Amino acid sequence: MKVLLLFPPSWHPSQPYLSLPSLTAFLKKHGVCDVVQRDLNIELLDVLLTRKKCAELFQRITDKLKRLEGVPSVGPIDEERRNALAYATQAIPSIIDKIEYAKDTLWSKDFYDLAKYMEGVHVVNEYLGMVSTLFYPSVMTALHNDMRYSVYSSIDILRALDDEEENIFRDLYKSHALSSILAYSPQLVGISITSTSQIIPGLTIARLIKAEKKDVHVVVGGSVFTKLIDNLRQGSDLFSVVDSFIVFEGEHALLELVKQVDGKKEFKKVPNLVYLEDGVVKVNEPFCTEDLNALPTPDFDGLPLRLYHAPASVLPIQTSRGCYYRKCTFCNLHLDHGNFRLRRTDLLMEDIRVLSQKYDTRNFFFTDESVPINKLREISQRLIEKQWDIKWMGGVRFENVLSRDLLENMAKSGCQKLVFGLESYSQRLLDLMKKGTKTDVVKRILDDCLAAGIAFHLYIIVGFPTETEEEALETLGFVLRKEYLTSRGYSCLPSLFGMEKDSPLTHNPAEYGISSIMAPKSEDLGLGYFYEVERGMSVQEAEQMYQHVIGKLSDELCPFPYNYSMPDGLLYIADSKKK
Repeated sequence: MKVLLLFPPSWHPSQPYLSLPSLTAFLKKHGVCDVVQRDLNIELLDVLLTRKKCAELFQRITDKLKRLEGVPSVGPIDEERRNALAYATQAIPSIIDKIEYAKDTLWSKDFYDLAKYMEGVHVVNEYLGMVSTLFYPSVMTALHNDMRYSVYSSIDILRALDDEEENIFRDLYKSHALSSILAYSPQLVGISITSTSQIIPGLTIARLIKAEKKDVHVVVGGSVFTKLIDNLRQGSDLFSVVDSFIVFEGEHALLELVKQVDGKKEFKKVPNLVYLEDGVVKVNEPFCTEDLNALPTPDFDGLPLRLYHAPASVLPIQTSRGCYYRKCTFCNLHLDHGNFRLRRTDLLMEDIRVLSQKYDTRNFFFTDESVPINKLREISQRLIEKQWDIKWMGGVRFENVLSRDLLENMAKSGCQKLVFGLESYSQRLLDLMKKGTKTDVVKRILDDCLAAGIAFHLYIIVGFPTETEEEALETLGFVLRKEYLTSRGYSCLPSLFGMEKDSPLTHNPAEYGISSIMAPKSEDLGLGYFYEVERGMSVQEAEQMYQHVIGKLSDELCPFPYNYSMPDGLLYIADSKKK
């Protein structure tokens, strides 16, 4: 039984994502040996970032512009397309010789020269924007892609999949990935879609595979469709593209699906599976979660680690799944994994030892929603005892028990940076969000981080319902404190509040000053809502405040590398400590 696991664009090119290595290791442990995992995101970026590909696309852009000469424009978008193509024909010659140098910069020691790093990132993204004019109005960068098709509408998605003119991924797959996928002759293809930017690219490769080999079972997993269970339950045209969806966690589900595809095809036996049977959508419940202590160490074999845009590997690892807090009123991330579970510390130490030796890296990113404080204490103590020289970072809550002594131990163990969801520095808003956080504790912990030599990242939310301009500015003033701005590795990223599907505040909107909630009629795959508020900043005022906050932070805080990439930031901090 041949199994192919795919991770589609668009995702950050600095490090591999954890889903495929976790599934690959589990399948191999249970006897499914013929498993291949491919990160199409980094594979296609590597192809694009070559002088040869640039020359090819430049010629196609030039030819397309010539074909449009003398053809009357039909509407504004035609004129915009011509202008974009014309600009690209003028700009690409000046950048064609910089492409491979920029990529080499991100792979080499020049990565640690901030000016060269920033130039490399700029060249990559400028170039991708130029060559994607061939598919105007679609556009891509190293991190994102954007099309005129809504990823929240199945009708739009299906149109995008077959659009030869605007779907850049269809073109890239057919030129550089599809033939090798078909040559492998998989019987099952699993596609991990963990962000909305991967929906169209992920389903595009599914469409192309099914068009060539209808008997291949294509299954999609990941957090996006886990949040869309109810939408899929009502029936979806997406079942014309894929055979099934695995929701929540996928290890046992994928293993059983492999057995059924290779056997009697009794899909009712596959946990967490959503599939179509005789025209009726079936959802296999109750949903199952994994015993983290029974899972093997993730397996990154087959992923091209040298292609990621960094001179050293930063590998993702988990100490837990789910969120141990689960009370934040704006958040629906806890839905991805169901209940909260921990992995034993001795198993974590073995994970770190194996991965460090096998893939020649000392750098790890704990990708938990929030690493529990007791787990931080245990990990730090074990790493100090073992003297492994590990460099790590992870997400943590502002818990009062996160003491200076513990932070100092964490620093000794190799902790370089902590990621906090601050959200606001207004106590009223923190209470309304049910963050369980006190502003005096926030300040004390950050001061202790500075004293211990641990950098930190702060996420903040602008425009939470009932927030006033004064409260937003209070938070902005706090994150712009001089001692933070001048500390090594500090970063801060604001986001504009969005009302997400199944977040707790949608169940009692009046408590948050929300007067109405509306779901866009055209979005059968919607993950959020429009809303109106009775007090505080209006939606429009919140947008204006968000732009003000972004501007102020940009003036005071260079986005590179720390706001651009967490893994890159980890490498920068670790490197600076050597000097």
